Amino acid sequence: MPNYRRWRQEGGCFFLTVVTFGRKRFLVDSPWREALRAAMDQACREKPWTTEGLVLLGDHWHAMWRLPQGGTDYSWRVGRVKALFTRAYLAGGGLPGRATPNQRRNRRQAVWQPRFWEHTIRDAKDFWMHLNYIHMNPVKHGLVKYPKDWPWSTFHRWVKQGCYEQDWLGPTDLPGNVRYLWGDE
Repeated sequence: MPNYRRWRQEGGCFFLTVVTFGRKRFLVDSPWREALRAAMDQACREKPWTTEGLVLLGDHWHAMWRLPQGGTDYSWRVGRVKALFTRAYLAGGGLPGRATPNQRRNRRQAVWQPRFWEHTIRDAKDFWMHLNYIHMNPVKHGLVKYPKDWPWSTFHRWVKQGCYEQDWLGPTDLPGNVRYLWGDE
């Protein structure tokens, strides 16, 4: 089995993608959406982070998390969210997929794809590129015509903060204050 190495950066900001097993679409359904939120809230109480951006789609979610100074373990945080959600999902009558031999051997349920994808945010431009990607994802998947039309996204929070216009159309319309969170980097 390959040995996966993840970049560690104390207090870093990370773009994450987590996908359901077999791309099964259930995450925006009411009980599971709330279960995922509760799992994130509990994991965040155990090992804090700040959610800079988040979008929830039927079969995956993207997030941008900023860890506190000294924090490097985003892998534990993602794993904890997945474990807490899986427990609630199965207890609530959710059906897992057909487990692979490796999943059965490791006593894992087929609710999430193994592992997750991450990218370390390098600077203000990278931050905004990934935040824009998060907010445009429902448009990219043909679920809505505009980011403002998707309810399960941090887009609305960023509009309230004045960083996006309500009628923002996409990544070519980069917000003017890209130094909002990055100071003079």
